[in-house]
Amino acid sequence: MSQLVLNVKNKSKLPFLMELLKRMEFVEVIEPKAKKFTAKEKQFLCELDETVDFINQYKKDQTKTKSFDQLLREL
Repeated sequence: MSQLVLNVKNKSKLPFLMELLKRMEFVEVIEPKAKKFTAKEKQFLCELDETVDFINQYKKDQTKTKSFDQLLREL
């Protein structure tokens, strides 16, 4: 048996694709189970998302960063 991983670009087409694959006798469709995150993991992902947003804003010159000296003074 071989495995194939598909990345569907248009999520609205996913139900159609799933139905098509399920109708093929030679294909076994295994849908991944949704992972339940702990509160700590959710917090980490939220903070990571905020960090990525900040970096993207910085790259677009929409925000300024603190200097190293400013960071040391805050400690």
